[in-house]
Amino acid sequence: MKKLIVSVVFSTLCFASWNASAEDKPLDLTTGKTLYSTYCFMCHDRGLGHAPRPGDKGDWAKLLPLGEDTLYTSIIDGPNHMYSKGISPIWSEWQLKSMIHYLTSTVTDASTQAQIGSASEADKAQHLRLMHGRKLYEQACFKCHDYGDLGAPQLGNAEAWATRKDKGIDALVKTVIDGKGHMYAHGGSNSLSTEEFKMMTEYMLSTLEEGWVSPQQNCK
Repeated sequence: MKKLIVSVVFSTLCFASWNASAEDKPLDLTTGKTLYSTYCFMCHDRGLGHAPRPGDKGDWAKLLPLGEDTLYTSIIDGPNHMYSKGISPIWSEWQLKSMIHYLTSTVTDASTQAQIGSASEADKAQHLRLMHGRKLYEQACFKCHDYGDLGAPQLGNAEAWATRKDKGIDALVKTVIDGKGHMYAHGGSNSLSTEEFKMMTEYMLSTLEEGWVSPQQNCK
């Protein structure tokens, strides 16, 4: 038994050491393209669910300033309609970052390279909050709020939110936690924290901003 334990520990340490050295490798465009063509092309090539398309500068205009590290974090969490890591078996940070690097390379040249990562740290953090808020929203709230059912303020409907948004984020979150009208306390989602409800509410308010696109428009 002792020999088995020592063997397992040794193997684990060797693997960890190999993985750490692998992550130090320079990002590889060829590997990134191969992974993209294997796991991601079905949605991104066609822009399904507003997935940014390779080579389309318009699709990437707001994403490039966030930087590749922020996009990596977003992919791990699973932004918008995309599951975590696009439900692909890719687990390596180096692989995922190589794929992101390939995608950004399709829309950058000498004049746009400087845009990558140019956003402030606050804007990058807020992007991740809104993306996570949207993910939670689509798990717990979409059934009523996508369509405005049972008096729920419809996503993106400025008129429906006119008397609500000025109350402030904390008051809106308290309403969700307490329950109101046909909405159960905690929106019927008792497993979520107050901070998670806040992120969902921030996302819902962000849909009132100019340029927001309804999630019901799954294809471009």
